[in-house]
Amino acid sequence: MRDDTPSLFDFPGSGQTNGRFEPARLTQARVRRSVTKTDLAAEVGVSPAAIGQYEAGVNSPRADVLERLAKALDVRPGFFGVGRPLARVDTVNAHFRSLRSARVSDRQKALATATLVWELTFVLERHVKLPEVDLPEVAPGSSPAEAAALLRRHWGLPDGPVKHLVATAESRGIVVAVRPLAEIDAVDAFSVVIVDRPIIVTTPRRTENVFRHRFSIAHEIGHLLLHADSGEHSAAIEKEADEFAAAFLTPAASMDAALPQRLEPAALDRLGRTWGVSATSLVRRMVERGRTTESSARRAYQRLSTIYDAKVDPTSAYPGEVPTLLRKAAELAGDHGAPLPVLAEALKISPAQVRDLLGEADERPVLRLVGSD
Repeated sequence: MRDDTPSLFDFPGSGQTNGRFEPARLTQARVRRSVTKTDLAAEVGVSPAAIGQYEAGVNSPRADVLERLAKALDVRPGFFGVGRPLARVDTVNAHFRSLRSARVSDRQKALATATLVWELTFVLERHVKLPEVDLPEVAPGSSPAEAAALLRRHWGLPDGPVKHLVATAESRGIVVAVRPLAEIDAVDAFSVVIVDRPIIVTTPRRTENVFRHRFSIAHEIGHLLLHADSGEHSAAIEKEADEFAAAFLTPAASMDAALPQRLEPAALDRLGRTWGVSATSLVRRMVERGRTTESSARRAYQRLSTIYDAKVDPTSAYPGEVPTLLRKAAELAGDHGAPLPVLAEALKISPAQVRDLLGEADERPVLRLVGSD
C-alpha cells in the first residue's frame, strides 16, 4: 500500500544567498507584480535602461538600489541573491487555458507565480518528503481516450466516478495551487513541469464550481501526459486535453451504460452529480456517443443555462477537491523545527506571503496607531 502522507526527511543545502546578484530574480519579482521596467525605474530612482541592464546581467545594482528594488517589489533584498532555488521564467513551458484577452505578459506573470510555487515546494522538500511523481509514459501517437484509460489503470482507479480528483492528483506528486484572480486574472488555469515536478495552477474563476474545477484539473493532467514536451499553444492541443478530461472522468464504456436515451435535464443533473461532472458535459458526451444530435444539444444547452446555477456547487463544499498537499507539508515541517518564518527566510519573502502561497487566509488582526490614517 502506498503511503502518500508527507513525512520528514533531510535535504542538504542551507538555502542562504552568497551575496551575488541573480538577474533572473529581478525579472521574476517584477513580472509577477506586473510592473514595467519604466515604472520600477521611476520608483527606485534609476533609469529604465539601468533596470534592463540589471535583468540582462550587464550590471548589478548597488546595495542602496537593491534595498529600494526589494521594497518596491515586496521581497527581501536576499531574494535577488544566488543560492536559493530558482526556476527561470523564460525557460519554462506551460499550457494555458486562457481567456481571449490573455497576452504574453499575462502568461509571463502566471509563470512567475508558478515558479514561486515550485520554489516553495523545493524548500518544503528540504524538510518533508512529498509524494513522488507517478505519471505513466504515454506512447507517441496515443489518442486522448487511450491516455485516459492508461492513467486510470496506472493509478489503479476502479470503474466508475473518479472520487476526490485533486486529492488523488496530489497523492501522485502533482502540486495543485489556486491563485487569486488579481494575480493571474487573464488565465483560467495552466500546467507546467518544473525540474520534474508537475504543477497545476487554477483560479477562482474555475474553482467557484466543483464540476468546472474537476474538468479543468483533468484537462491539465491531459496536457501533462500528452503535451509535456511541447510548448505549442493551439486550438487542437486544447481540444485534445478536453477529450482527455472527458474520457478520464466519464469513460465511454461507462457512459454507454449510464447515459439516458433522451435529453432530460433532471436525469442528466442526477447523473452528473454521481460522476462529478456538469450536465452540459454529459450532453456533449451524448453527442459523442451518438445519443443525440448537435442541434438537439444546442437546445439542451440553452435549457440548462436557464435552470442551472453554475455557483450552486462550490468546490469548497467538496474537501477532496481542495488542494491540501503544500499546506499539510508546511504543517508537518512546522512540527519538526521549520515553521513559516524558516520557510520565509529560505525563500526571502515574508511569512505572510508564504501563508498566501499555501492558500491560508491571514487572520491576524491589523493594528494601527491611534490618530493615523
